[in-house]
Amino acid sequence: MSLPRRQRGFSLLELVAAFLVFALGFGALMQILSASLRNARLSAEYTQAALWAQSKLDSVGIGDKLKEGGSSGEFDAAYRWQLEIARYQPPDAAAAPTQTLQPVDLYRVDLTVSWGGAQSRREAHFTTLRAANPDPNAALGGGMPALLPRGGKGAP
Repeated sequence: MSLPRRQRGFSLLELVAAFLVFALGFGALMQILSASLRNARLSAEYTQAALWAQSKLDSVGIGDKLKEGGSSGEFDAAYRWQLEIARYQPPDAAAAPTQTLQPVDLYRVDLTVSWGGAQSRREAHFTTLRAANPDPNAALGGGMPALLPRGGKGAP
């Protein structure tokens, strides 16, 4: 007694073809997931670098006066920083000779945060302007202003 053609099942060729389609689809899905995990890790690293940079830039010029120059250091074992501070001259100040006095001194603060090994080194660069009150002694030649006596002899 032979079974009708509908009830015989799948042939070996059909099973191999189905397995091949499944394997290709599963491989593509694994590549997509792998790329997603890699992008999530990179995003977390850049976010951590941005948080370290924000912390460093917030502390620049607080407590100590801003001065031109550079410095470097480490946040932790993975993240390093390099800071450059330079006096900033706005483009409009050079064009307008009538504005010779500025109420504040501007400094350009460049911070580079780097992480990773020699093979996979990554960097993020951050730049901001920081304002500082001008040094009143600089206009007087850098010395302390002379104190004039009030009242008494020699007073006007």
